[in-house]
Amino acid sequence: MRHGEGRLTVLRPGTDGERVLDVPIADLLKVRLNRRADDAVVIEIYLRYPTAVLTGVPADRTPLPVLIAEHDVPTALGIVDRINDQIMATQRIDIAAPDLTPPAPEWGKSGPVRADVDRAVRRMAPRKDARSAINALHRYVTSDEYVLETAIAIASPPAGSGAGLLAATTDRLLFIGIGGDRYAHELPVPAILGARTVESHAAPGEVDTRHGGSGMDVSDGNRTLHFAGVDRADIERVTCAVNFAVRRQAADGAPGPADPGVTQLYSEWELLVERHSLGMVDDTQFQRYGRGILRSL
Repeated sequence: MRHGEGRLTVLRPGTDGERVLDVPIADLLKVRLNRRADDAVVIEIYLRYPTAVLTGVPADRTPLPVLIAEHDVPTALGIVDRINDQIMATQRIDIAAPDLTPPAPEWGKSGPVRADVDRAVRRMAPRKDARSAINALHRYVTSDEYVLETAIAIASPPAGSGAGLLAATTDRLLFIGIGGDRYAHELPVPAILGARTVESHAAPGEVDTRHGGSGMDVSDGNRTLHFAGVDRADIERVTCAVNFAVRRQAADGAPGPADPGVTQLYSEWELLVERHSLGMVDDTQFQRYGRGILRSL
């Protein structure tokens, strides 16, 4: 058995290098050292995908055993540990993300001023009556979140009613009302399934110049919040920012392909039982494949 450069290779002994197995480490589910009933020590290699073929036979979760001499057991333990560490390393996703460290606020005449809020507001189409909402946003953002994009929008219930400042941060979607009724609405990013840009809800044949012709729908799986955009480019940037925040929380540091779950293994077990009942798998194969499925739990 050889491993290196991200691959695991098993050669048949006594042959001219005939390969029994040659797969990348990412295709392995796990490797373990086991002592069989006949007291032989083997390295059991479990493949992640049951469709993989060993010596022309479907694996069906059955481990490939590699016989180890008794005096090689300490060395084999080290090899198994290193391979399992490599398997874990291949299952991690390396996310290349921009620096989203929240900046420290600076204090001005009207209160705290955040650099990320200023940058987002400068990208937004200017509107004089939004100044109070922008000042409020400087105070509302926490030290743990980074403001991505802002836009002026018109909210529809239950997110509020009327014009306001829409802000997408790494943790929340905020809507701060503009005008006489001062209020704010927030939706945590973990509760959001996604956002999409939609065309205006104007009646057929009517040109909705007030709302800029586009808006944003945000869904939490139970209800959809609609925000009509005043400027199309601004609302599209906020939509992209919301989806970025959702993907970031879902993927940042998450593992790669998950180990087969109970449901998947049970489906494979049902298929094995059916094949056995139809005579497609004999008793010996049924026991061997069945042990492989159970050991994957």
